[in-house]
Amino acid sequence: MSDADASGVDAVIVDAARLLHSAGRADLSQRVSAAAARLRRPATVVCVVGEFKQGKSSLINALLGQPLCPVDDDLATSTITLVRFGDEQTAVVRRRPGGDASDKPAELVTEPVPMNELYQWVTEAGNPGNEKAVDRVEITTPSALLRQGLVIVDTPGMGGLGAGHAAATLGFLPFADGLIFVSDASAELSAPEMDFLRRATELCPTVLFAQTKVDLYPHWERILELNRGHLDKAGLPVPIVGVSSELRQEALRRKDRTLNEASRIPELVNRLGAEVVEPAKASAAQRSVADTRAALDQVAAGLRTEESLLADPGRTDAAIAALEDAKARLEHLRGPGAKWSVVVGDRVADLANQVSHQFRAAFRSVSKMMDERIETLSKGSEWDDLSRYLQTAVADEVANVFVDLETGRSAIRADVVALLQEEQLELATGSPITASMDVGDVWQGKALEQVTTKRKKAMGTVLTTAKGAQGGIIMFGMLGSFLPVAAGVLLMSNPVLLGIGAVFGTVGLADDRKRKVAVRRQSARTQVRQFLDDISFELTDQVGSLVRDIQRELRDDFGERISELLRTYTETAQRSQQDAQRSAAERQSRAGEVANQLATIEQLDAQLSAALGALR
Repeated sequence: MSDADASGVDAVIVDAARLLHSAGRADLSQRVSAAAARLRRPATVVCVVGEFKQGKSSLINALLGQPLCPVDDDLATSTITLVRFGDEQTAVVRRRPGGDASDKPAELVTEPVPMNELYQWVTEAGNPGNEKAVDRVEITTPSALLRQGLVIVDTPGMGGLGAGHAAATLGFLPFADGLIFVSDASAELSAPEMDFLRRATELCPTVLFAQTKVDLYPHWERILELNRGHLDKAGLPVPIVGVSSELRQEALRRKDRTLNEASRIPELVNRLGAEVVEPAKASAAQRSVADTRAALDQVAAGLRTEESLLADPGRTDAAIAALEDAKARLEHLRGPGAKWSVVVGDRVADLANQVSHQFRAAFRSVSKMMDERIETLSKGSEWDDLSRYLQTAVADEVANVFVDLETGRSAIRADVVALLQEEQLELATGSPITASMDVGDVWQGKALEQVTTKRKKAMGTVLTTAKGAQGGIIMFGMLGSFLPVAAGVLLMSNPVLLGIGAVFGTVGLADDRKRKVAVRRQSARTQVRQFLDDISFELTDQVGSLVRDIQRELRDDFGERISELLRTYTETAQRSQQDAQRSAAERQSRAGEVANQLATIEQLDAQLSAALGALR
């Protein structure tokens, strides 16, 4: 969808909001105005992911044409950095300093920082071991690329793409719009990188591969072809673009178009726009157009009813009786005892039980598998591979929880719509409730709920506050746009790895006494169970919180739509009663006004239909 298409759709929606406001329907006008705002800047989240020192931060700077993320040979990104559009360039650090020995999580503190001091907060050199307890850093900048709603997330290096950081990223990908995977041209893709890409393509709508630093390696094209071969052999449809961030920055300094093209950053930007941003904009436009047309249809239905009664006043009494009957049914539907409200409560409770049962069963299977594999360990170094599997398996299950919740919410919504259609409230063509329903994304605006725990301080701090974390995707509560919150916090660090290496040591287990081997294996099993128990504990709380939010969202949104429809019936009945008291000349004059209003609505609807057709 081009900017011209978007601006054309936006203009029609704005006209529709004005018309609804002038018609005295401020409720519908407000909903349409919200649809216009959603169209202007749909949230499109793109994560930039890769191993340490592959050029992720440099690539982001090159994409935006601004030196935002600190870059240096000695500076490794250690904290999540989110870059979004803003009229001014600003940086804000969100951190949790001053934790104590209690189980209560430290309070989140927001601090603005100068851009030239960012390295002190987001790099391992400036913030070793995340001693400043940074959750994330948010940057705003007036970038044309970001203006359309794109949000870029610079992630810490994955450290092998198999530990907690990569697992956390995989858990987030079902809720991201795109991923730019970064690997430089010094060597072909490693096995962990291929494993990560394989899972990423299953979870994320769009994955792009930026092979960086092509200016430093004369044989980069051979590496690119090798990588393409690996991807083709694995059946992974991931486009590769060889790019040079340094050439891009130099081209911008010199204002050299030829050098800019040689950097191949424009190709990556074009792919990002065509394969990530444009689909998100088109989806937002389709939702906005559908919501606007539904609001217009509701008003038009009332006007058509009035128009027919103006033409045939003898039907007024019967029509008003039918309207009053419909109003009575709507009043009942607004009550807590309405069937649809009971269905929402029952189905949401079933969803919570189903999801909880599934992830507990999955965790038990993972625990059993880990017990069996621990029994086969012959040396400590094998733990790395086993822990990689553990983290990935848990990340998959955590992501499945939130996917299942969203799928269940959609199914409940569809069932309630069908139930309401049975009420046969046929004021509008089709069901006005069906057409106008636009349940807000249940993941929007949810922040991580801080929960105290009786578990050990070290584990509890990692799971509930993300304090001390070195990376991974926190499923952000920031900007009210990124979720699920819990998954990234649960997986963003790798507590399992903290003690197991020391437990097994570097010598072969077969060389040690059997008693020591048994003790070490039991310690490993204990730590795995502790890890799974703590994640299950926190996840259960998050599922409960989200389920309550789902129920509240559904009830509130259907309640609002029913109230809007009730107002339409009420006002139609009132106007019909007034029309019945008019003289023939007055009815004729009113009929002309109604016809003009309907003509305006039909014109707007035709423009919206044309705009929607242009999006397909």
